[in-house]
Amino acid sequence: MSGKLQLSHHRHDESDEDCDMPNNKHEHSENDFEHEIPSTKQRQNRGINEIDEITIKRSRAQETSLSGVIGMIDTYDRPAGAKAEGFYAGQGAYSSSFENKPGKRIPKAGYSAEAGVGRASAEISVLEVEAKGPNAGFKAEASVIKTGVMARAEVASASAKAGPLAVKAGLGFDTGASVGVDGVEVKFLGTGITFGPKMGVSVLGSEASVTCSVM
Repeated sequence: MSGKLQLSHHRHDESDEDCDMPNNKHEHSENDFEHEIPSTKQRQNRGINEIDEITIKRSRAQETSLSGVIGMIDTYDRPAGAKAEGFYAGQGAYSSSFENKPGKRIPKAGYSAEAGVGRASAEISVLEVEAKGPNAGFKAEASVIKTGVMARAEVASASAKAGPLAVKAGLGFDTGASVGVDGVEVKFLGTGITFGPKMGVSVLGSEASVTCSVM
């Protein structure tokens, strides 16, 4: 009899302990950790996204600087020169393809015609300046970096260029369009924009532009 009472009492104690001890503490801790600590898959996805963003930014920067670099490669060893002309006129087709000479390293082909009164220019390496009196011209060109057509009529102009930087002051009525690694250029009667890696604005023949890298 006493043995049965002890066994019954022992079972009652076990039931009491099961009832008294909280049973949700462990589950609550797991939920807290799940909310606070990202899973391995989440961490991997975040790392991949960060790498992709950095790669895209670097690629865009390389694309935006490509035109300026190509232009400087084509003229970095151009010898010093200067010339002045009174009346000038000329027209003809031209082409070049990977010749190891300044201005001919980039494959290109086109046609140009021009005539004017008074022109002076000087150049050395990637630097060049030019001044013109009344002139008119037409140019169509296709190359690995740019394709476009432009008709030009100017009363007078003065321009300077140094690598990716270019400025021009004058009164002109250029009309045409081009597209290339620089971006897209559109002009009508001397007024227009260049949008892309090369950013520029033109107003009645005066313009400023720059080829830049944008992260």
